[in-house]
Amino acid sequence: MVTRYVALGLGAILLVLASLAGVDSCRKRQGSQAEHQAAVHQGEANAHVQQAQAVPDHAAELAQAKADVAGARAEVERLRRIVAAQRRQGVPDPAGPAAPDPGPVAPDHRDELLAADAVLIAKQDAQIQGLTVALTDEQARSEQFRLAFEAERKATAAQQAATEAWKQAVTTSKWRGRVEGFAAGVALGYVGGKR
Repeated sequence: MVTRYVALGLGAILLVLASLAGVDSCRKRQGSQAEHQAAVHQGEANAHVQQAQAVPDHAAELAQAKADVAGARAEVERLRRIVAAQRRQGVPDPAGPAAPDPGPVAPDHRDELLAADAVLIAKQDAQIQGLTVALTDEQARSEQFRLAFEAERKATAAQQAATEAWKQAVTTSKWRGRVEGFAAGVALGYVGGKR
């Protein structure tokens, strides 16, 4: 009868040890998988950061376009002031009715003003195109940084899962060691008691 209880106790201890070994193995595998997943997400984050850094910076071109537009605008304003002053002084309109010859006529700057307006419009068109390209590139850079952030967040979550799995594996190993120690103590006590 005692042998049967010993066999049942030994079977129970072996069953507990086998289940703890299985749980320990499962936790370690989960920890390894989570660490691998964290490494994959970290690699994705690094790739997105590199792609974001590869997007060209258009600051110099935009500054030059802004300066070009400012220069053209200043020229247009200068010519508008000249034409306005001529109108106040009564310079005859070449398209209007013919007036008696007043003598020497001041040069007409309206054609220059029209040409300066055309230059200003061209410079503004170039600036708008540059801003459009810069905006598109900035949106691409922003999207890459957003994707990098998401990958970093996933990597952090996977690393936390790995840490938790490894903690649980250590706890399971402790209990396995305790059960093994208990079983060894009972076995040694039993064998010592039989002598």
